[in-house]
Amino acid sequence: MTIRYPDILDHAFPRGQQGYGPKDCILYALGTGFGRDPMDPVLLRHVYERDLRVSPTFATTLGENTDWSGDPRLGLTTSGLLHGEEHLVLHRPLPVSGDIRSDTRFSEVFDLGPDRGALLVMDRRIETADGQLLAELRRIEFARANGGFGGPPPGQGRVDLAALAAMPDREPDRQLVFDIDPATPLIYRLSGDLMAIHVDPDAARQAGFDRPILHGLSTFGFCCQAVLLAAADGDGARLARIGARFAAPVFGGDRLVVSLWTQGHQVLFEAGVPDRHATVIRGGYANLREA
Repeated sequence: MTIRYPDILDHAFPRGQQGYGPKDCILYALGTGFGRDPMDPVLLRHVYERDLRVSPTFATTLGENTDWSGDPRLGLTTSGLLHGEEHLVLHRPLPVSGDIRSDTRFSEVFDLGPDRGALLVMDRRIETADGQLLAELRRIEFARANGGFGGPPPGQGRVDLAALAAMPDREPDRQLVFDIDPATPLIYRLSGDLMAIHVDPDAARQAGFDRPILHGLSTFGFCCQAVLLAAADGDGARLARIGARFAAPVFGGDRLVVSLWTQGHQVLFEAGVPDRHATVIRGGYANLREA
């Protein structure tokens, strides 16, 4: 199929409307590793309704609708879609429950060329039901099978892509290790992303993977947890901004190592799976508010 450019930029996403509560926040926390040690009081407060805290990257699930990718009007080959980058700005801490509304749009679609794919730049604004701005996110999807449609290359077009953060040329200040339970992809998908490559072995093989892969946003949530534990005393309310590029998949059963460098109120991070010699997160950054 062929992307119809520039018509794709006028694609009308339905306005997202969603209510959520403590169970949704806890389910997301379980899908991003907060339940790995029930004796740790910092982790426990994200998975126990008493004095519940919301992981800030829970915002990436709000207003989520994965049905858009299969809309034939977009001309996308859905089996070739991969999540490339995620950038999140938090304007206030997320409440434990509430009703939200969201608006999503394609801000630009970059053409990398035939046989190289395309980059879909998606922006979403998330507000409370009464209009208070909670968060803004930018998502970049890599459409591996849809290059050569005549769109602008990166560096042109309607938006500028942020450069990846460069890691300091020194040993990390902290490293946190997470053993990814094999059931984690099955848990995380219940937060909204039901795409088959995360649960169905046949769909995963069709997309080029030996077995189902963990959601990139689950890995993103693990990295957010690492940032909070390493530099913010586990306090998600201090996170103002976080972003990263997804460089390679994570599988259930992997040992994920997150390396972090603290520079004032900014934390830089990357993540890898040493057993597979794979870097899975590149260019990660997080900006923290004053305590």
